[in-house]
Amino acid sequence: MTVSRKLMEKINIAFANGDVDFIFELVADNIVLNEVGHSIAEGKAAFIKKMEPMRDYKPDVYRVHRTLIDGDTAVVEGEMQSAEDDKLVTFYFNDWYTFKDGKIINLTAYLIKQTQEK
Repeated sequence: MTVSRKLMEKINIAFANGDVDFIFELVADNIVLNEVGHSIAEGKAAFIKKMEPMRDYKPDVYRVHRTLIDGDTAVVEGEMQSAEDDKLVTFYFNDWYTFKDGKIINLTAYLIKQTQEK
């Protein structure tokens, strides 16, 4: 399966809207989520547990700067912002997706958090 730009747009819209059920449908049973420098979750149940707190979470700003696709791999670079305790919190992300048979089998996420006074 070649990954399409349309599919990646749908995935990012789901993340922007906290629609984790859409994401859960796309992951393989043996998915590996590597949040670089933080943790690794192996298997769909571990992935769901890790992602469940994002359910219905809608950042104030969600931007995709670019999406690169090469065969079964897609890379998405962007940022999301929200206000927390009188501070502006920005997460810059770079997510690497690997697909097999139409399912996400690996998601490697690089995430940088920046906090600023409002």
